[in-house]
Amino acid sequence: MIKATRQQWANVLLLDAGNALWSTQPLAVQSQGKVIIDGMNLMNYDAMVIGDLDLQWGPEVLRQRIAEAKFPVLSANVVLAAENKLLAQPYALLQVGDRQVGIIGLTWDAASLSSPQSQGKYTLLKAEDVLAKYVAELAKQTDIIIVLSNMGYDEDMRLSSVVPGIDLIVGGRSRVPMPQSWRNAQTGTLVVQAGSQGEWIGRRVLHVNSTGVVTRYEDELIYLTDDFADDPEMRAFLDNYKVQ
Repeated sequence: MIKATRQQWANVLLLDAGNALWSTQPLAVQSQGKVIIDGMNLMNYDAMVIGDLDLQWGPEVLRQRIAEAKFPVLSANVVLAAENKLLAQPYALLQVGDRQVGIIGLTWDAASLSSPQSQGKYTLLKAEDVLAKYVAELAKQTDIIIVLSNMGYDEDMRLSSVVPGIDLIVGGRSRVPMPQSWRNAQTGTLVVQAGSQGEWIGRRVLHVNSTGVVTRYEDELIYLTDDFADDPEMRAFLDNYKVQ
């Protein structure tokens, strides 16, 4: 599906809204999420945000996964308590065709912060404060801004109202499969989610004019049933994966 989309469209971003690295599946547990990063590298992801569940690996493991990723791993609001600095880069500025797109990451503050590996290791900044800061910063460099949000559906809706200047919020954590984008009538921000566990893939087409305004958009939520055959390259990768 991803390969077909890239063949159909010239300018494609493949994004993840968090909690991709934490799993109870044996291979993910044994590799501490490395198999996920390696698989995402194989699929040529463009960016992901750190989710609240991902924080359970602890800062040391997450730093390793961030270093291994061939794409930006983002979070604008997770601060390392011992160092008083961000765990990851807050945003990325990506070249997409002849346009630049700013992408900001936001991580939810949840009970996972009390897990043994993460307890006392992080401080989470207020999402709307950092979002306003980095939207303003990116607005000087681009007129297209996307937020990868692990904040959940209700918070995504709220943030779309309190922080103007965002074109699209790609949300996660609530695991809501949204066949249609929701558009904030006041700010114009679109909010989308695509379920969880790799059962769906959301394909959203944005038509953007020369001033960065989304003039038209098209939605498709694709349920990845058995009708979609395994990608041979990915199947071979998983069959031959060795935990180091």
